[in-house]
Amino acid sequence: MARSNTADKQLKLNYPKTILTGFGFLASSIAWAIYDPYITKILNKFLTESPTVAAWSERLAGVGLLERFMATQGESLVSAGRFTLVPLFIGIIMTFDNIFGVIFQPTFGKLSDRCHSRLGKRRPFILFGAPVSAFLFALIPLMGTLPGVMLCVILFVFVMSLWRAPVVALMPDLTPPALRSDGNAVINVMGGLGSILGYFAGTLVSSIYIRVRGIPAGQLNEFDTFPWIFLLAAVIMVACTVVVMLFVKEKDSRLLSADVLASRNEAERREAEKKAKAEEKRARKAMVLSKAERRSLIFMLAGLFFLFCASNAIQTFFSLFAEEILHINTASATILLSLFGVCGVAAAIPAGKLGRRFGRKKTILAGLSLFLASFVVFFAIFISMNAAKGLSIKEYTAVNDAYSSLAKEVLDYNNEAGTELSVIEYVRLQVDNEAHYREDFRHYDNLYREVFHNFETDGPIGDYDPVRAVEAIEEAVSATTRVLDKLIYPVMVIAGCASMMITVNTLPLVLEIGGIQRVGTFTGYYYTATFSAQIASPIAYGFFRMLSGSYISLFYYSPVAFVLALAAIVFVRHGEAIPQEVIKEAEEID
Repeated sequence: MARSNTADKQLKLNYPKTILTGFGFLASSIAWAIYDPYITKILNKFLTESPTVAAWSERLAGVGLLERFMATQGESLVSAGRFTLVPLFIGIIMTFDNIFGVIFQPTFGKLSDRCHSRLGKRRPFILFGAPVSAFLFALIPLMGTLPGVMLCVILFVFVMSLWRAPVVALMPDLTPPALRSDGNAVINVMGGLGSILGYFAGTLVSSIYIRVRGIPAGQLNEFDTFPWIFLLAAVIMVACTVVVMLFVKEKDSRLLSADVLASRNEAERREAEKKAKAEEKRARKAMVLSKAERRSLIFMLAGLFFLFCASNAIQTFFSLFAEEILHINTASATILLSLFGVCGVAAAIPAGKLGRRFGRKKTILAGLSLFLASFVVFFAIFISMNAAKGLSIKEYTAVNDAYSSLAKEVLDYNNEAGTELSVIEYVRLQVDNEAHYREDFRHYDNLYREVFHNFETDGPIGDYDPVRAVEAIEEAVSATTRVLDKLIYPVMVIAGCASMMITVNTLPLVLEIGGIQRVGTFTGYYYTATFSAQIASPIAYGFFRMLSGSYISLFYYSPVAFVLALAAIVFVRHGEAIPQEVIKEAEEID
């Protein structure tokens, strides 16, 4: 064992080859980066105009549970004064890619393990899947009807599920097991670059479109640019496919050697292939995980499920959390998420090296612990600040909700009146100008008295002082948000780095349990666990948010899910790198 460890330490990752392999993942990443924000807009346009959706909306109008659930997703089922199911349908359609991934990726991953071709096991799937996906992707914004859009979307997510597991399995196939964490780090960096390209594609295309057409920026109809944005992504996907096919070489995976194939006649060749396939089938049946390995796999997949439940809730609902608790707009929330992503990309290579030096499981557990620590510190400071004011979480939520509602009212007033009044100035103006506003603002006095327990005035309505009450409520909220707005930045930096310590090492660990002959199959298992979480988590947290009443509940939901992930992974006993001498023996037998 000491000799194999020494050999593993002497191994060095072939970065140029790994980067070239990563172009396949880059092709996938740029498509998904554009898919989510732009498909929702296209669907919103067609669904809003659909008479069928309008008819269903009329039938289900007034279903309180639907309205409350969609409110937790940041959507309203009331538009222009009418009930509409458009946001609900969009949410359902946007889960298709995850549903297809759960159903089809394990199958195509397994098929790629059993693929026998001159191009190898994985590249045939990439050669077919990536260009076809690109073509379907470019067609989506050109469809003039909702059925046309839906047909292209369904075909696109299906074909993407055909080659996603094979393209991810390509790196482990070409990388020594001891270096797979390092290799996965490079792949994640390439995927991050693809996502960044996707995020900026709209801005780039819009700028060029405005310049070429010579139209003012304010008169741009963004839907006119969508075909070009999707076409740009499709061209990049095809270009990445060309890079992989030309510069990434897999071994010929045919069961018979080239010499044998060339020398035998057709009947002999078929008979030889038949015998070789039967032998391969017997060998695969013999490759059964031991009881301990199955236990490790189950715990690891469970850990991945809970891990992605936690991370998906953060990514999905962070903008809503930021708006409600941090009182920042969507643009600022996006900057924070970008900081999280940039730190993740920067930490990818070091995370791979940590996995190789200290072990994958230890690095994953360390990343989870860092993630949890950042959450605990943030939430502990939040609780302690409110405790110093004598406020419970429930009381602060009530105060914060009241202030947020009033702040929105002030924003709407300023937009209509062309003013820039603060909340206090607005309240003072309304109370001074109209006597009946005293009654409208009475609930702030009641809230102040209920929560702070020290409002002196208990006289009739005329003695209420809404300005004084709102000032106290604003100060309570502002004092908390001033600290949290600063604290969230180091939290996102730590969380971004910690997430990559986890992400870079989880896939190689799962693949190691499966062994060198079943990389595609176990890549499919990996995505089954992660995609299942991404289907379940938005629904689960949506109902959890309904019960809790605030997005601060992310700091209950996600840490609990992280703890469950950590507890599951603790019981994983397999998945570290296979020594190189074992690999060589397997290759000689093969």
